[in-house]
Amino acid sequence: MKNFNNIFTTKGDNLGLFFQLSFCALFTMMSLFSGQTSAQTRGSIPIATPQTCTPSTTVSDGDLLPGGIASFGVSSGPGSVTIDHIDAGTGLQSITMVDMSTPAVMSIPAFARGTTAPVVVNFTTPNPGLGADFTLRAANSFYSIFIRVRCAQTCTPFTTVSEGDLAPGGIASFGVSSGPGSVTVDHINAGTGLQSLTVVGTPTNATMNIPAYAPDTFAPVDVNFTRPDPALPTDFTLRAASKFYSIFIRVRCSATTNQPEPDNGELQEQ
Repeated sequence: MKNFNNIFTTKGDNLGLFFQLSFCALFTMMSLFSGQTSAQTRGSIPIATPQTCTPSTTVSDGDLLPGGIASFGVSSGPGSVTIDHIDAGTGLQSITMVDMSTPAVMSIPAFARGTTAPVVVNFTTPNPGLGADFTLRAANSFYSIFIRVRCAQTCTPFTTVSEGDLAPGGIASFGVSSGPGSVTVDHINAGTGLQSLTVVGTPTNATMNIPAYAPDTFAPVDVNFTRPDPALPTDFTLRAASKFYSIFIRVRCSATTNQPEPDNGELQEQ
C-alpha cells in the first residue's frame, strides 16, 4: 500500500507540474500575441511627415555696403536654397536666419569662412498647409544680401467620387484618398487594374503631376498638385479607368487667406 501511495503522490505531483507548465506556456503565447497586436496597431497609425517644396527666392541688398547682389548667386531646389559666392573677394563669411514669418525647419551646414564654394541650406515645412516664408542673410566682409524664401501653401483636398462613363461599378473598383497636395487612386486587387488616369476639363488654379505607371497596375498612384495662387480656390476633375469601369474624381480646395505680405519693389526675383 505504501508503494501505491508513492505512485499516486508522484502522479499527482507530475499532474500539477503539467498544469503549471501549460498555464505558463499559454500566458506566454497570449503575451506575445498581445504585443504583436499592439505593435501592429501602433504601426497602423499614420504619422505626419514634413514636406519639401522648391521655393521661390527674392534677393535684396543687405545691411552692409551696396553691391551684395553682385557678390552672390542664389538658386533653389526641392527643399533647398544654394548660396554661391563669386570667385573673388573675401568669400562667404556667414549665413544666418533673420526672419521666419511661417515656420520651417532649417539646416545651415558648417562651412569654412571665406569659402567661394556653394553652400546648400536645406529645409522642410512642418505644416504644408501654411507653406513656408523665411529670410536668410548671407554676408562676406563688405557686402550682404537678404534672401526671402517662400513656398506656396498646399491643401489636403476634399474629393467627390462619381461613376464614370463606362459600365456601372467604377466606385467599387477604385479607392480614393487625399493628402497634402495629393490624391491617391488605388485599384482593387482584382480585375484589369488601372489603365488610365487623366485630367478632365480645364483645371482651376491647379498644376498637376500625374506620374508614369505600369498599365494594369494594382499599386496606388499618387497625383500631386500645387496651387499657383493659394488665395483662390482650386477645382479640377480626374478620370480613372480600368478596361470596363471608370470614375470621376472631383478635387477641391478652399481659398487660403493667410498669405505672406507682398514684397516691395526693391527686391529682385531669382
